[in-house]
Amino acid sequence: MDNKGDYVGNNLSIAQTQSYQNPNYQNTYQTTYPQGSYPQEEISEEQLLLMKQALRNKNLRAIQQKFLNKKYTGFENTLQIPYEENKTQKIRTRFSMATTLMFDSDIASFILGDQSGFRVEEIPNLNNALSIKPLLIGIDTNLTIFTKDNKIHNFYLYSTDYRSKENPNLLVQIVDEDSKVLTQEQREQEEKEWFIIKEGIAKVKVKRKEMNFNYKQKAKKQNEWLISDEIFSDDTWTYFKYDKKKNNKIPSIFAVIDKKDTPVETKVIGNYIIAETRNPKWTIWSGDSYVCVESTEPFTDLSEQNKVEIRTIKQ
Repeated sequence: MDNKGDYVGNNLSIAQTQSYQNPNYQNTYQTTYPQGSYPQEEISEEQLLLMKQALRNKNLRAIQQKFLNKKYTGFENTLQIPYEENKTQKIRTRFSMATTLMFDSDIASFILGDQSGFRVEEIPNLNNALSIKPLLIGIDTNLTIFTKDNKIHNFYLYSTDYRSKENPNLLVQIVDEDSKVLTQEQREQEEKEWFIIKEGIAKVKVKRKEMNFNYKQKAKKQNEWLISDEIFSDDTWTYFKYDKKKNNKIPSIFAVIDKKDTPVETKVIGNYIIAETRNPKWTIWSGDSYVCVESTEPFTDLSEQNKVEIRTIKQ
């Protein structure tokens, strides 16, 4: 490259008269690609050069005609691919955008060919999806994904930028009717064994055989509005149901220990206040109103559950 006036490749042009010592280029790079973003391997000088050039060539004032065109329907960037065994599917990505890849079955593992040019990440609380982000322009690699229905999916990934005439694939769904049937059967079996409390990405599963509804509530006439719709416990936590549509204010839950109301760790998911412990007696408070809760069957004392075994480690 030192003997050439210009270098042309991957739709990029680098002129010798341009200097990468310009602070604007250095600052832009550091902001977009913070140090330590690539834990797998160290970035080479050539990769660093291409990254800076890609950022320099990117016209930040350019109007994205594909997206802002009046004829744009919003479906152009969504791709649905029927699953075909042994077939390699192509996915068009775009620099500075993320592509979401979704399956009808949960993902077991995956293999990415180029870990410095692409970043593939799992999505929290979504076991059937991955996020794909190209880190350079005009590069390609392969991605192999193994799903829990014992199927293998192979993909050819390549990256473009805003100058490409083709729409990037921002959402790719692999449609597999066999997996849908299997997933539905698994879901039905799961619902038989578990009671599921869910809101957004938050999810708690309670074994149905552990659910204990043997609780009674007592309240003064003026406090009956505070009575919980349902109270039960499993082997670990206690659950208090309140319909959010009917109750604007979330009550506070206290465990009664040695005849005193004791604060406990709680969280709210859907219509349930979940106390992260078990106890034979509870008090539900909201302002000056309260409800007393008591187990109607023999119960292991909370102080016994919370005993901590202290062990001495010999040096």
